[in-house]
Amino acid sequence: METQSWTGISIETGFFPLSFLLYLCTPTIVIDGVATQRPWGVHYFPTQPGMHTVTIFFGYLFMDQCGANTINVNVESGRVSRIKFEMPPWLFSKGSIRELPAYTPR
Repeated sequence: METQSWTGISIETGFFPLSFLLYLCTPTIVIDGVATQRPWGVHYFPTQPGMHTVTIFFGYLFMDQCGANTINVNVESGRVSRIKFEMPPWLFSKGSIRELPAYTPR
């Protein structure tokens, strides 16, 4: 019996609670140039091991890429790297993006 190897990136997106209008916006997550829209929350993206570039933003009013920020993350084979993106209350700044400790799925 073959066990599945999970290798990829888990991305959590969130915002300041009083900015509840952002629930109407859908974040765009770009991994190595491939864009995907996902609702606010935690999402898993399978990837190959190696270095990956992650950019996250969302459209808001007249801004196509509100909060845009980028991080490079190294994904190890059989591990899940974790990224957290948080939008502060002031929408004209970059979102906070950081890497959390990776884990090995069981």
